[in-house]
Amino acid sequence: MKTLSNKNISKIGIGSYGIGGRGHRDLKLTEKLDDENYIAALVYSLEKGMNFTEIALGYGHGNSLALFKQALERSSIDREDIFFTHSLYTRDLPSLEVIKEDIADFHKVMATDYADSTLITQSLIMKFGEETIYPLLHSLFDDGKTRYVSLSNANPKGIRAFKKEFNDKFIAHEGHLSFEIRALQDKGVFKTCDELNVRNIIWRPLRRNQTAKQNWELLDELAKKYNKTHNQIVLNWICSLRYNPMVMSANKKHIDENIASTEFHMSDDDYQRMTDFRPKNYHPPKIDWESPGVGSSIVTLISDFENHVSQ
Repeated sequence: MKTLSNKNISKIGIGSYGIGGRGHRDLKLTEKLDDENYIAALVYSLEKGMNFTEIALGYGHGNSLALFKQALERSSIDREDIFFTHSLYTRDLPSLEVIKEDIADFHKVMATDYADSTLITQSLIMKFGEETIYPLLHSLFDDGKTRYVSLSNANPKGIRAFKKEFNDKFIAHEGHLSFEIRALQDKGVFKTCDELNVRNIIWRPLRRNQTAKQNWELLDELAKKYNKTHNQIVLNWICSLRYNPMVMSANKKHIDENIASTEFHMSDDDYQRMTDFRPKNYHPPKIDWESPGVGSSIVTLISDFENHVSQ
């Protein structure tokens, strides 16, 4: 994945969910800081070389995108040096007309002619059908409104179908991977993407710092061995798999720590131990992979991890 100016994307990207407050359009905003906190953190991240993000107009009721635009204007970074993925989420988009409005609003707010990638979820395809979504994405290519397309939270079958339709224009799949939660790993999602030359982008890899609070024995051992934080061990491991995690932070110290997580190496044995780890006494709920409304969403799985671990 490269920016329009031909720069490789950074190993770690900027997580945009939470910028301007946590919540989609259908949720009340929570944990909202002063706008200046977010803008300053984004400028700092951009000028430190973090050059890709995934963003949706539903994030923060639109605040995320607007604040990112302000930060980009204030920074010394050009639009062409950033890889922006514009995401279309089912929960924010009740109709095809609203989808089209969302795409137009992204270009308007960002004052840009293009998205580097337009992302859809597998649930969006299931809701509107391939016969509706695929032509829409092809029209974006025809009009020069997107450079690539991406998929999120899909199963291997859906990933292969998307690859068949869009070939090399299918640039990335966004999914969750953390120390505790390996649903996509065990489902074969990451392996499928690797086989198809589709980049794996990882969202919420630190589970909003909940992983570090668990004081896992293996993470504690490796953190002491390499003199790093638990979060740095997790990010370093994910990057060792050649996946690109995205992390949201409004704290410059934490941003520096996240970036520094790419600057050391662990032994092959330790990387393998991380990959092989599975939490004991964990009983995850059924995940909604193929049938909308059947089972829990992948987001719920992550948020409710602690509720499915027996003591």
